[in-house]
Amino acid sequence: MQIKVRKLREALELLGPVVPKKATLPVLTNVLLKDGKAMATDLEIAVALELPEAEGQCVLPYRPVADLLKRVPGAGTLTLEQEGKKLNLAWPGGRASYDAPEPEDYPPFPKVKARVEQAVDGDTLVPALLQVADYCATKEDRPVLTGVALVLGENLEVAGADGFRLAHRTLSIAFPAVEDLQEVIIPVRAVRVLAHLWEKTPRVAPLESSLIAVVTARRQLELALGNGQLEARFGPATLIARLIQGSPPNYRQLIPEDTPQKVRVMAPDFERAVRQVREMAKDNVRLIWSETEMTVRAVSEDKGELEVVIPVETDGGPGRTAVNISYLLDYLRGKEGLVTMGIAGPTSPILFLHSASPLVLIMPMSVQWPSDEADRPEEPSEDEEPVD
Repeated sequence: MQIKVRKLREALELLGPVVPKKATLPVLTNVLLKDGKAMATDLEIAVALELPEAEGQCVLPYRPVADLLKRVPGAGTLTLEQEGKKLNLAWPGGRASYDAPEPEDYPPFPKVKARVEQAVDGDTLVPALLQVADYCATKEDRPVLTGVALVLGENLEVAGADGFRLAHRTLSIAFPAVEDLQEVIIPVRAVRVLAHLWEKTPRVAPLESSLIAVVTARRQLELALGNGQLEARFGPATLIARLIQGSPPNYRQLIPEDTPQKVRVMAPDFERAVRQVREMAKDNVRLIWSETEMTVRAVSEDKGELEVVIPVETDGGPGRTAVNISYLLDYLRGKEGLVTMGIAGPTSPILFLHSASPLVLIMPMSVQWPSDEADRPEEPSEDEEPVD
């Protein structure tokens, strides 16, 4: 088969996140070109890209070939030919050969028996999935927390939690549920691969469409769910991922209906203050507010204390809480404009709201408050989890 170098290079870049660096099955470190498609899988996630030039079939050792193509002129034509377990490549002014498995040894591309499928606004859904993915657990002791929950219905809901934090967002996207398929859990890695494909795959311009129309149009994502798998199709790309088995916690019931105390603060000011006290903080930062200002304080037994005061607007009177400093910085990073912090009670999760970002809850930490401040009810330790 013959393919433009640039086109194969772009296809390999899209497939890269799916190809494992090391695999129990060595064949998985390769890419299969067959039947007009370029395919890669790690047996949990599979991606296929339309590549009409892939007539016949051959297997490419992914990393050696991807590295080679970085140094081959993109405008040239690459000729690929596989003879048994030997792959031969040739281009104007050069050639190479690699040991490669035979195409018959590569796993077949999976198929989804769809129970429910529909086209959705991918430009809304994909970023929302990615936003909450950072809040999912990384430890495998509670598998249902290691993926993004997608709740079907008149308004799709996405959520992620790790036991100490929760991110939740409701989307204006309808996706029908069926009797025994109300919600699914998408592995975080599958979400990141989908986001990579969504970002890197060029938008396809409809005939007679202007450039402005192409750029501003909402891209549709064909989404299908069934037999424990998710299938997402758009443009030349198809992704199929195994879903995490089990039911996610009822995240919505963890969100307080009301927060009597509210603190409104400019996100850049808040982030800057937290960063200024970070070196003094061990693992938490204390937030103490009046009607017009908030003190961001760090206390260290062997270093001392450090505090920064920033302007705020509050409802519900003065208050205080302590929060994990890393979680707080993760939330504030890169945000502009106003952040609202809501407090329902001394042991309740701290609620954070910011424009179109997901709603986020972070559990407060138990700290020793100075004796000259009002007694505070006992707070939960960091070990307590809000997602039981």
